[in-house]
Amino acid sequence: MSKIRTELTKLGKPIDELIPHPRNVRQGDIGAITVSLEAHGQYAPIIYQKSTNFILKGNHTWAAAKSLGWAKVAAVALDVDDDRALRILLADNKSSDLATYDTASLAELLSEFAREYSMDGLLWDQEDLDSLLRQTNESLVEQNYGVLAQLPTEGAKNPVDNDEVSVEDDTNQITFYFTTEELDEVRTALASTTIANRNEALLKVVREWVALQN
Repeated sequence: MSKIRTELTKLGKPIDELIPHPRNVRQGDIGAITVSLEAHGQYAPIIYQKSTNFILKGNHTWAAAKSLGWAKVAAVALDVDDDRALRILLADNKSSDLATYDTASLAELLSEFAREYSMDGLLWDQEDLDSLLRQTNESLVEQNYGVLAQLPTEGAKNPVDNDEVSVEDDTNQITFYFTTEELDEVRTALASTTIANRNEALLKVVREWVALQN
């Protein structure tokens, strides 16, 4: 049984009439596409060459639907010659390779999603999110290296400020991950202490909160 989105049902075509392009060199993750089809149905049509029925876009979607036993898939025909068909096939594969992510924004989006909903059907899991958060944190550390090197309070020793590897380090680090809105709240709280050193400001906020609990 096919699971084509209602909006695309008029594009339904018998799956066995379509042919994976014999010159498609792309290797897609059929397992991941299968998960998506099961969770969301087919929401984008396969594109094929009218004269040959060769698939130009969606070869792996076709394979995933075939593995699920679908009888039909939504598909749109393009009336193009072989030269144009091959150009479309190659251009589509290359364009997806050139795409990138705004890692920080993606991490924020997935963090918000994970707090409110299940991550089922996203093809992103908690391990992916943790990795993105680590990348974002490392990027922020790199960007703010100069500031971070000055953060320890008086009496604390920071090996970043000393070339001697043997210097004893009596500081500890705790890492937190926040969305943009949450980070703004933290910054506002720290700024309200009027203490320039962030470590001391954070300690004051924490100690006052603990005092209120007691």
